[in-house]
This record gives sequence, structure tokens and C-alpha cells, in this order.
Amino acid sequence: MGTVQIDGSTPKITVGNATAEDATILFDGNAQDFYIALDDSADDLLIGLGSTVGTTPAIAIDENLKVNIPVTTASTSASTGSLTTGGGAGIGADLYVGDDAYLITDSAVLGFGADKDTLLTHTDGTGLTLNSTNKLCFNDASQFIQGSSATVLSIGATDEIDLTATAVDLNGTLNVSGVATFQSTPVFPDGSLAVADLDIDGATDIGAAVVDADLLIIDDGAGGTNRKTTASRIKTYVGGDNTPAFSAYVDADDNFADATWVKVSFDAETLDTDSAFDSSTNKRFTPAVAGTYLFFCTVILTANGDGEHDTGGLRLYKNGATIAQSFEDHGADRTMQKITYSLHAVDTSDADDYYEMYIYVNDTSGDPTILGGTAPWDSIFSAIRIAGA
Repeated sequence: MGTVQIDGSTPKITVGNATAEDATILFDGNAQDFYIALDDSADDLLIGLGSTVGTTPAIAIDENLKVNIPVTTASTSASTGSLTTGGGAGIGADLYVGDDAYLITDSAVLGFGADKDTLLTHTDGTGLTLNSTNKLCFNDASQFIQGSSATVLSIGATDEIDLTATAVDLNGTLNVSGVATFQSTPVFPDGSLAVADLDIDGATDIGAAVVDADLLIIDDGAGGTNRKTTASRIKTYVGGDNTPAFSAYVDADDNFADATWVKVSFDAETLDTDSAFDSSTNKRFTPAVAGTYLFFCTVILTANGDGEHDTGGLRLYKNGATIAQSFEDHGADRTMQKITYSLHAVDTSDADDYYEMYIYVNDTSGDPTILGGTAPWDSIFSAIRIAGA
């Protein structure tokens, strides 16, 4: 039988008679048979391989017009798999892919939006590029990663950006406009902090005098460990203040033996920073702090009017021996109303040395008298430590 032609205004070929049976058009090929058939048991229209309906179907259309390709051939290129097309494909609704999806050409573009305003473009060997200044948003538009300009990458969050890693390597300048809180001690390269940049609490004045208990930071040895030290230690190192210091005076007129060295009884004090002068028993100064001291003494004798104050002077004793003296000869024929003897000396003391002041007067008229009394005091003995000496 050759060619069959059906003419007419509405030509039609009907296969089957509405009974429960498969209706088939079979293509009997030389190498392969194909069929188009109505599979009555499934009520599906099938296109398949072979001559038996339902065997190796390639395309199935069910009563809901759903097209199914049951072949499971994997795809490894644009020309392999269960379905290939030489042109584009349009899908009017959602697309679900049960396995991997590949865009296999370099510079492939994945576009979004009715006007394709957002594009994700492949760059061979580099990665993906989000076009323009579009954002990759998370949760909502308030949290995002954005190339906000050609040179600035912005990361925005409504509250916190949490980086979790063993180490975070930041190459570049860090500008913190808010408060930086460290959960552990930051480590800086040695010598990287300039003194001019070290501004502690705004470098404001403490608003009070520095006291011995105040703490300062000091490098414990060149390139050593930063440690705290009290202001009293700094004071000791640089010589501290001028203490111990004292000033004692004779509080009442005091007679003493003529023509012999007698210790002056300074029995009252106006100053004694370290309680180092004994004005009650030994009348001596015991510094108890090693250092160099300046001593000065003035003793005034009351007037006798007879011109017999011949000679006299003062001696500074250290541990019972003379270390300095002043001596004056007033002459036998002069009538003196008052005689003043003065002595100044500098000496270096150990912690256990002590000092006393002695006087000598050769007065043939009788025992001389040291002038004493209240302020301004006439006869005084004072000493002060020379800081840094």
C-alpha cells in the first residue's frame, strides 16, 4: 500500500471505537520501531520505543495534560540527557530542579526581575559579579553585602556582625567610629604606639595632689615588662622630697657652764616631718634616712654688759665627734649687749647616725645664758635633707 491521502474540509482519522483497549499507531522501522498509542490502562498518550504499548515510553501525556519524560538519562552537556533543545526554553511558572543545575558557558548571566535589573554574571576563573550597586540581602533589606561604589564594599546589619574564625586577618587601616570592646588583651608590635598617641582618659588632671600611694606605669628594665609602682618609689629614686627635716628651739633662757663644751638643750620644735629630733631626752637629730643634709644653727646669748664675753663658738657633733665648728673672739674690752653664734654645715648621713649641737663660751664674769622664748625664736637648730644629692 502506498501513500494514503485524506481530503475534505475537516479530515480526520479515528483509531479505536471507545472500547477498553489500547489504540496504537505503529511505525515499523528497519532498525527501530516506534509507536504513538493510547495506553488504555493508564489513560495516557504515549510516544515510545518498540511495538508494545507501555514499553520504553519516551513521552507521556496524562488526562491533566501533564507531559512526563520518564527516561532517566543523565546530562553532562547541552546535548545530552533525557531532553535536549537546540534553542531557548520559556517557562511561565516555577521551575524545580531535582538535582544540580549548571550554566556551562563562560560569562553566563543569571537575571532577576521583570526588567532584569539584577544580574549575576559569571567571570571565567574569578567568580560571580552582582551588577551595579545591588545588594545581597539577608533576612530583610536592612542586612546586606553591597558594593556601594567602585572602591567600597559595605556590610550592613541591624545590630551585630559576628565573625567566627580562629584568626581574622585585616590588611589595611581600621577606623572605629564607635566603642571598641576587647574580650582579651590586644597585642601590638613592640614600639608601635607613639607616646603622643597614648591618651589615657583624655589626659585630664587627676584634680588632686599626687600622694605616695598613687600608682604609675613603668617599664621594668629596658624592654622589660610594664608594671605598676607607687609614687613613693619614684620619689625615693629621684631623691624624694626634702625630708626628714626639723627645726627646734630653746623655749626658755638657759644657763650653762662657762669655759666648757656643753650640748645645747633644744627642747621644743616647730617642725619635725619624721619625728627624727628628740626634744625631750637626748636633744639630738637621728635622720634614720641615708642622705645629704644641710645643718644650720643660731644661738644668741643674753646681755651681761661687762665686756667679758671673750671667746666662744658652736660645734656640730656626729655620733659624739666634732664634724664642723664656728669660733669667734670678741675681745676682752668690748661691752656686748648680745652675742650671736652661727654655724652652717653639710654632711652625708647613714640611716643610723645622730647629730647634736654644742656651745662653748669663755666668760670670766660667770656662767653665760642662752636666750630662749617664744616666736620669733632666738636660738634655733635645724636640718633638712637635700633631695637628689
